Amino acid sequence: MTNKLEFLQQRSTAFSRSIAVVGLIGLIAVTLVIIIDVLLRWLFSSPIDGLNEVLNLLYAVVLASFFPTGLNEKTHITITFLGSWLGPKAAQILDTFGSFMTFLFFVVVGWQFIVLSAEFFESKETTWVLAWPVAPWWTVTTVLLLICIPVQLLMLISQLSEKKQETEN
Repeated sequence: MTNKLEFLQQRSTAFSRSIAVVGLIGLIAVTLVIIIDVLLRWLFSSPIDGLNEVLNLLYAVVLASFFPTGLNEKTHITITFLGSWLGPKAAQILDTFGSFMTFLFFVVVGWQFIVLSAEFFESKETTWVLAWPVAPWWTVTTVLLLICIPVQLLMLISQLSEKKQETEN
């Protein structure tokens, strides 16, 4: 079981990092476009029309692209004072509970983003200036958030497996 789990974790890490690299490229592109917009405003008093709309759509996608890696590498904030006060066994139980609640959080958020994306498709909402459809952008964001569900489930299973191995030893 642990070999399969390790293999899945390695694949999950590689996949989530590749998504984060794409997100990083998007973040760099956003930064460069903002710099170009500022220079155009300063030098020619001519901003890029509709840039704010495009950036608002891109921000959600870029930010969501980093969530799977953050979960995979456990870079989220944890509060450990209660666990350290109660002892290692209680700390492990609290960590597992926190991992389960994180999983549950992404299930609920993913579900709500599916509802939101469906509403955008039904309403055919577009941006005001450029008239770009909003739904595809939010669908990509939704998919990125849904990727977090199996990633966090794998982290939870891994945590439970570690707990089981420690009790057996």
